[in-house]
Amino acid sequence: MADEYFKSPYGQYKIVVDRFGRRYRVGEDVKDITKKVIGYPLGRRLLLLGAWMSFFFGSVLEYGWGVASGVLESHYGWSAVEAFFNYTAYVLFQATITAWVFQRMREKGLLSLRRMLLFGGALLMLSYYLLANSFQFWISYAGYAAIGGMGAGFGYATGGAVVNKWFPEKRGWRTGLANGAWAYGAVPFIVWYIYAFHQNDFQPVLYATGIIIGIGLIIAGFLVADAPKDWWPKEIDPIQAREAKLKSRELKANPPAVAQFTPREFLATKQGKAQMASFTLALAASLFNVSLYAPFGAAMGFTGGIAFTVGAAGFAFTDGLGRPVQGFISSIIGRRKALTIFYAFMGLGGLGVLYAGLAHIAVLWAILAVATGAVSGACFVFDWLIIADYFGENNIGRNWSTPYTLKVVGGAFGGIGATMMLTFLSHGGWPAVFGVTSVTFTTFAWTVTFWVATLFALTAAALVWFVEKQPTFEDYVKARQKLGEPLPTAPGQPAPVIQTESAADGGGRA
Repeated sequence: MADEYFKSPYGQYKIVVDRFGRRYRVGEDVKDITKKVIGYPLGRRLLLLGAWMSFFFGSVLEYGWGVASGVLESHYGWSAVEAFFNYTAYVLFQATITAWVFQRMREKGLLSLRRMLLFGGALLMLSYYLLANSFQFWISYAGYAAIGGMGAGFGYATGGAVVNKWFPEKRGWRTGLANGAWAYGAVPFIVWYIYAFHQNDFQPVLYATGIIIGIGLIIAGFLVADAPKDWWPKEIDPIQAREAKLKSRELKANPPAVAQFTPREFLATKQGKAQMASFTLALAASLFNVSLYAPFGAAMGFTGGIAFTVGAAGFAFTDGLGRPVQGFISSIIGRRKALTIFYAFMGLGGLGVLYAGLAHIAVLWAILAVATGAVSGACFVFDWLIIADYFGENNIGRNWSTPYTLKVVGGAFGGIGATMMLTFLSHGGWPAVFGVTSVTFTTFAWTVTFWVATLFALTAAALVWFVEKQPTFEDYVKARQKLGEPLPTAPGQPAPVIQTESAADGGGRA
């Protein structure tokens, strides 16, 4: 039977259906699509650059907080708990509110990627101005946490969606490359803060930070666009990709999803539930590392030395640099096996950081912090990769944001939860929580808190290995049966082809 082609605003395409009934839209050129959607042609490399910039310029709020928090606590008279509530509230707005709301509005065609990045850049500039003038708690919480969290969240949600929709056949290291900028994008600012962030002159530094990252996110807004649903690069045969007949090592280790799962279907599978749990636990351990490795090093007396700079900045650098490496490794050995290893290493590496610090061996602490940083971002990059490989690209925005909204749980542990635990275990009590009295965190408090983070990471590794296997077609059928939805087309029989164009397919002009 000859291929049947359909016309679209971007050219012509054919619908290819694999033996599971999954559809692939093949034939339209990337530049033709982007020219129609945003007014000028962009290739996949420039789209990847736009995604990378979306992550890069939003990362400072999250990864720079651990280094900057000490000066802000002293200047504004905050307790550790009061300061790190900022971090928890930031995560609430960056993940739970922004990602969830933005993705649903974007999937419905109500918002364009460009407008959200332009808006996000403006929010970042405003947030740092307010942080520099937070003489009342509410100013900091409204500025840094709420406004800054939304701005950063727009960048994060945009970048991941762009990579996964435009690179369905080779997303491993590319997702890691773009997502990694979420960590190493903060490195220049971390080094800057270590040497030039003081109580008497920190405001100009915050003003400059806001301007730089805000303008960067705005520029990224001109390098992003959405792909049509079911889009597949015309030079790759999707049927061969599905059956792993290509020479592509990545597609053999990580074949495309058997179906395009909706969010309800995603949650109806055991793999979806396991992803929710493992991501949340690993994320709690990761955000603890991000926010408290530097304060822990400072508490051990490492500030002012090269080792502290290497440990604090090197952690963020390897956190980001490690993500494309993680994606590449997972392209060879498979997502599930790779993620299990990374989570386990993150947990055990944290113990190394703890005991090197307690032994006051600054060089070893720095080395282990840098090594642990290389895997601490695994939960973030693999949330995108596993959702796309296991559950498809069409609904990746909503499917990704479903577990990602639980980042607030991790933020609660990495921020206010861990600092409250440290305070109470150090016999500080409620007066120390509210800054009425001061408290010095004890060795016992640090040890217990680090061990909790380690157990979170190791439990996440176990869930990935024993439960999170790629859903089969039978899993897809069971999910639809559970939800009372019509059963999908049986394997080997083509699904019906819908010849009409929709707003969701076309994306609309930005």
